[in-house]
Amino acid sequence: MNSKIESLSEDKITDLIGFLKKINYPPEELIYAIKKELIKPTPVTKDVFNDTIKLEALIRIGIQEVGFNWLISQISLDIFNLFDKSISRGQVKAILKRFSGKTLSSTDRSQMYELRKKIRRSEKFLTYFGEWGKEPDQLFKVIIIGLNDDQSAKLPSLLITPKVSGERKTIGVDFYTKTNEYIDKSLTRLQIWNVSGDKRFEFLREYYYKGASAMIIVYEKGNQESLKLAKKYYSEFKKVTNLKFKLKKLRNIFIDTPIILVGLGSTPIIPLEGGPILANELGANYFDKKEISADEFEDIFEAVSVELLVKCKYPL
Repeated sequence: MNSKIESLSEDKITDLIGFLKKINYPPEELIYAIKKELIKPTPVTKDVFNDTIKLEALIRIGIQEVGFNWLISQISLDIFNLFDKSISRGQVKAILKRFSGKTLSSTDRSQMYELRKKIRRSEKFLTYFGEWGKEPDQLFKVIIIGLNDDQSAKLPSLLITPKVSGERKTIGVDFYTKTNEYIDKSLTRLQIWNVSGDKRFEFLREYYYKGASAMIIVYEKGNQESLKLAKKYYSEFKKVTNLKFKLKKLRNIFIDTPIILVGLGSTPIIPLEGGPILANELGANYFDKKEISADEFEDIFEAVSVELLVKCKYPL
């Protein structure tokens, strides 16, 4: 038996992989490092060990073929560099050991203590100075609806860490924030409400819609049922808000609510398929996107922010 194999339950491996995905850990450096560490490929690795290997398989290969301690040290170094050395390698290693269910040494516990102090200092700074040294000029509530659970799980990679972490299975909504700065130095913060389209939570949605400044509706391209649901969400939202909202600074002025329709998936757009046609019918801006990613969705949040700023600065 390989002496480098260490006892790590499947649940703990899953927890470790989940954490690495949450922080968008890039596996490319780890692939190179494991290849370099292995003198020659083993029967386990020679067929699957390539640049397209998934993180799950890569972590398991690292534990089995190279060793847990080596793997944790290498990942700690990668995260240390990934986060511009704002967190020490020792602190990363302590976190990874905790996720892996390993007993922390006195050194590890000291590292965790120092990390907590650093986090408290950061929280205190943000409390007093706000993001980028000031509070946002405008704060907008934005509804996003139509994502399934797998797609919703990718939202943290697009947005800042959840402002409030809700349980979708319990209340049907997740909360995020996203801040944008513009050429005139104005700061806009979007409060993203990712509302579940699950029928169980339908009776709650009208409460979530209230006070919203914009709505992003996502549907699956080529899926007529998904397109029908998009129209249903729009009708629900319109009934509750009348497609108008007010700001505290402009209490007596109603502002038109921007609507965004997003066609998601790799299916090519068919002219008569309905997405762009429905967007025109609803008076919505239409975006065609292949997947949930920062590159794909950044311009959507940018468009929402800019349109809201313009509407609020020059209300009709």
